[in-house]
Amino acid sequence: MTRFEARPFFTPEVPLRYLPEGPRVLRHEGDGSRYLGWVAIQHGPGETPGSVNVLHLGTGENDSHPLPGRPGFFAETDQPGVLVVGMERDLVLYDLHRRQLVSKRLRVTDDPRVIINEGLAVAGGLLFGTKHTSFSEPVASLYWFDAAAGQFHTLDAAQVCANGKFLRDGRLVDIDSFKKTLDEYPIDFTVPRLGERRIVADFRETPLFPDGLRPCPDGESVVVAFYNPQPEPAGVARQFRIADGEVLAEWTLPGSPRVTCPEFVKLDGKVCLVFTTAIEGMDPVSTHAGSLFVAETPFDTMPPAPPLFPAGALL
Repeated sequence: MTRFEARPFFTPEVPLRYLPEGPRVLRHEGDGSRYLGWVAIQHGPGETPGSVNVLHLGTGENDSHPLPGRPGFFAETDQPGVLVVGMERDLVLYDLHRRQLVSKRLRVTDDPRVIINEGLAVAGGLLFGTKHTSFSEPVASLYWFDAAAGQFHTLDAAQVCANGKFLRDGRLVDIDSFKKTLDEYPIDFTVPRLGERRIVADFRETPLFPDGLRPCPDGESVVVAFYNPQPEPAGVARQFRIADGEVLAEWTLPGSPRVTCPEFVKLDGKVCLVFTTAIEGMDPVSTHAGSLFVAETPFDTMPPAPPLFPAGALL
């Protein structure tokens, strides 16, 4: 197993450090590789507003876009500067250049116990999930949004906290953080439905909760970030081979045990990983908790970018 140590790369102001998530390289902004989007789900305990943020990887300048709700994820659309955002219990479009919402809210669920969490654009729509805000009841769901039909399809109605996802060759690699496993399912979009669950890796005997993930350039493994509620001196992320759950690499993040999501970026000609981390529930605030970290990787190519979501589906 190869080991790496990440270093703090960018430390936001304290409200934005509470619960950062979902970093994504923005292809439409600048030269298509220098800007990183990320969400601050909420700006403190009990707060409902959050923000979408755009970080310039070269200068470290961050542009924060306050939202009237908690964003769980965003994805780029086929309209430059326009993002689809899962906010509270709705899908919305947000224009980074006009700094405003530009679509009606498309309601996913009316259940006040849940809000939208992690998601990603896939061919033809979105795969995303919700989370139980108290992180205790299986009342959250995993959804497939068919953009052409404008319809939501429930793939799993018994999750607690939907998190990282990767779709490959008719199979879904998925995380429901509460289960404390990395799972794989056959997925059929014609029905649509999930097949039988296969556990790729199991963390139930550890204090670690798997959170966000990103596929590796090889397409055969994923990097998983781990949220550790314990007051440990460092956080961790690991690369798992999907076929057998073998740990191929590990990254440690000094001073920040609550690692929420990784993203591959290109920095100075090298393929690196950026990690978001959180200060949620931490007191006092660690020097590095809530920072974005960066680390080297064993890769020399970037993974394929996810497809662009058709903005017309929400207009």
